[in-house]
Amino acid sequence: MPRVPSATDLARYSVGLGVRGLRRGPLPAALWRIWMPLDVDRVVELPWVAEQILRERPQRVLDIASPKLLACWLADRAGVPEMVATDLWAQEIEDWRRLAPPVPGLRFEPADATRLPYEDASFDAVYSASVLEHIRDDGDLTAAQEIARVLRPGGIAAITVPYAREHRDEHVEHDLYGERYTGTPLFFQRHYAAGTADRLLAGGALEVVERGLWRRAGVQEAQGRLRTLVPAQWEIGRFLGPALMVIGARAMQDAPVEEPGDDNVLRLLLRRR
Repeated sequence: MPRVPSATDLARYSVGLGVRGLRRGPLPAALWRIWMPLDVDRVVELPWVAEQILRERPQRVLDIASPKLLACWLADRAGVPEMVATDLWAQEIEDWRRLAPPVPGLRFEPADATRLPYEDASFDAVYSASVLEHIRDDGDLTAAQEIARVLRPGGIAAITVPYAREHRDEHVEHDLYGERYTGTPLFFQRHYAAGTADRLLAGGALEVVERGLWRRAGVQEAQGRLRTLVPAQWEIGRFLGPALMVIGARAMQDAPVEEPGDDNVLRLLLRRR
């Protein structure tokens, strides 16, 4: 099995992509790769996803709207033969087409997770890191069904989502993902719980191989303090940059799924029946 990247490996790789992008563009995306290589959750999420993918030695892998840094690593450094990275936002795809190294088999394509433009059973592995929770209404159910549809029997899916003691939907009162705030709070994400995480099993088409949890120790409290200084519509991470890696390394702690705190990330390794 190829070596699994650590958070430090991925951060260095991100900075390298950014430096390369300074010469050929796009400049804003290149600077962002240097300033904020990894967010708090990504410190644990991306190495875990990489480990699950590499253990399977897949020939064809699909990324559903995760940070594209990992897709580049898997194709460039781990030698995944065909890596397809998707996103709903066309600009994100265009930026990564220019940032990414010229690796055969690495493709960036616009795609809606609820209507994937791929044939049935056409991928050996699929992953989606902290994405499905942002799809409003029953879109996460549809996305899970699409994941099951494009996976071959026996193929794996690695998924991470927010998790809490009780299911709740989180809304914000500012512009979000290109949608204008006009006075009605906008849906941001859902926090799954023990009674609702099975929404992601595609009606039984996906079976659970591993279920684990990271607890974000102290992150909510720190965000609350920073919010007294930073306007709600501004992303706190934009100001903290590389410090987010240090926060993530200290805050993201393995914890029992049966004993979640208020602020957690659930990891699911699933297999197509």
